[in-house]
This record gives sequence, C-alpha cells and structure tokens, in this order.
Amino acid sequence: MADSTRSRSNSRLLKLYLEQTPDHAVICIGADGTIVGWLGAAQEIFGYTQAEAVGQPSSLIFTASDRKKGFDQYELAVARQNSRSDDDRWHVRKDGTHIWVSGSVNAIKTAAGELLGYVKVVRDKTDLRSHIQALENESQALKEAQQRADLFMSTLGHELRNPLAPLQSSAHIIKRVSAEPQVQRAVQVIERQIGVLSRLTHDLMEVSRVVAGKLQLTLRRVDLRQVLEDAVYSMRQTAVERGIDLESLLPDSPLEVQLDPERFERVVLNLVSNALKYTPRGGSVWVKATQEGSEVLLRVEDTGQGIAPDVLPRIFDLFTQEQRSPDQVPTGLGIGLSIVKELVELHGGKVQARSAGAGKGAEFTVRLPAAGA
Repeated sequence: MADSTRSRSNSRLLKLYLEQTPDHAVICIGADGTIVGWLGAAQEIFGYTQAEAVGQPSSLIFTASDRKKGFDQYELAVARQNSRSDDDRWHVRKDGTHIWVSGSVNAIKTAAGELLGYVKVVRDKTDLRSHIQALENESQALKEAQQRADLFMSTLGHELRNPLAPLQSSAHIIKRVSAEPQVQRAVQVIERQIGVLSRLTHDLMEVSRVVAGKLQLTLRRVDLRQVLEDAVYSMRQTAVERGIDLESLLPDSPLEVQLDPERFERVVLNLVSNALKYTPRGGSVWVKATQEGSEVLLRVEDTGQGIAPDVLPRIFDLFTQEQRSPDQVPTGLGIGLSIVKELVELHGGKVQARSAGAGKGAEFTVRLPAAGA
C-alpha cells in the first residue's frame, strides 16, 4: 500500500513539474526519430505547440546547417549506442530565432535491449551563451588592441632612437666650442633631456622585445652590490637636483646572483627613478640589499607620496599611472614598473610593492635566487 501511495505521489509530482517548469523542455522521440511527446517548457522554448510538433521529425528544432551535416541523426545514433548523448548547440525556434540549448538525449530500451525511443531534455542557455560570446569578442578585441599597441611601441622606440645620436653629438660639439656659462647650462639641460629620451626609448624597445618573446638574457655570476652602486651613482645627480637624499645601504659581504648586469641595472634604475619622481624635495630614497636564506633581496624605499590601495594591485601593469596629487600631471608612459616585473621574472625572481597609503612612502622588494641556491 505504501509503495502504491509513493508511486502515485511521484507520478503526480512529475506531472506537475512537467506542467509548471519554465526551464526544461522534455521531448519524447519514437524509435523512428519522430516526435511523440512535447512536454515541459517545450512550447515556451521552441515556439511550437504540441499539435504542431508531435508527428514531426526531431530534426524540426535543428538549424539548417546542422541538419545538412547530419547532427540531428548523429545525436540519436550516439544515444542509441551509448545510451546517452550530451549536446550543447544552436537550435532554431518556430519564428526562426536561433537559441543556444544545453541538454541530453537518453535512449529508452526494454530489459531485453529493444529500443523504444528517446527522451531529450534541454534547457535554453541563450543568455549565458550570448554573454560568453560577448566576453570572447571583447577578449579578441583587447588582444588585437594589445597587438596594435605593441607594434606602436616598437615603431615609436625605433623612431625615437634614430635622432638621439645626432643630438648627443651636437650637444657635445656645442659644449666644446663655447665656454660661456649660459651655453654650458643650456647644454647640460639638453644632455639631461637626451638621457630621459634614451631611457624612454630603451624601455619601449624592452617592452616590445618582451612581448615578442625576443628578449635574450646573458647571465653571469655577479655581485649585486656592484650593480646597485653603479645604478645609484648614475642617479645621484638627479637626486641632488631634486633636493632628495639618495643613499645605498649595502652589506660588507658579497651578494652573488646570476644576472644579466645590463638588463638588471635597468630594473634598479627604473625603481630608483620611480622613487625620485614621487618623493618631494627634502625626502629620502634608500637602496638596500641583503640575503635571506637562498634568496637575495633588493629593496628600494622612499618617503614619498605613497601608493593608493586601489592602485597597488595593478602597479606593475602596463600603462598604469597614478596621479598622486590633484594638481599633478601624470608623467611618462607608465611602462617602467611593467618592465621591472618582466625583467625580474626573466631572472627567476619576484617583485612586490608595499605602501601604507597616501603620504606614507612606498617600498619595492625584488627577490632573486642566490647564486648556487
């Protein structure tokens, strides 16, 4: 009695579900491929009434191109062979609208293995598919935009590099032929700006090489302290002109690492230059290094304007710039820290940034494997 009651209850629940479900279409298909049942949300999803659908081939809801390729018959053949066929594809409504459906077809057989028919259960996933398609299109558009940006940076780097040598030569000639103080000061200004353009050109070329996978490192065992001292020395005059105290704090013992010295000096220069850029007159910038276990650490700290919490997670992204104060005009292209990250990772290291917030300075830490670690 209890089994009979449960059976009636289950049948009633199933009947009510098929009458009320707004999501699932349940299509019963005979062994010959003809629709014999049109249940659940079949009418809402496909637009055909039960009278219009029953008696039609199951290919009724397939697109013309899929019918031409035989996918309607293939779906039943897979179910017939493996008892079940899962499918996600475009189907077509009565009004010709294409909809993306996800579902499965199950072959229904007797205990003796005789095929009675099929039951196809599908759900309309057009909104999800459209959203995925939009994301894919957006991703492709971003990829193409990135490729154009990479080409632009590579071209710009080459175009900027060409006039630098003549400008440097001209400045050198002017400096030699005239000893007048005004001329000498003007030449110093020209030489500093040529240096800025040279670093910008170098950064642009490095970005294009990294993106193209053409950047080759020449690694050798070096004492990191010497690389840091050379970089700090080259930035000393800039720090003096800006009224900033630039100091290197290095241990007495060697810090041996496997580096491409020329490439890694660019890392240090970019970090120090960035610190000087955002540190006000009277502030301080420190370049520190030490060894912790199997890692050699480089830290560049400043007492500058700090980094806002919303910018910190993307500070190493290409073209990321932060306007540190309302009246400050962004300078540079926002590629220096991106190059730092790429070069550090090519050396097998990691870089991270920390800041307690606006006005509280910043700290950039580079971790490199110690030589022989």
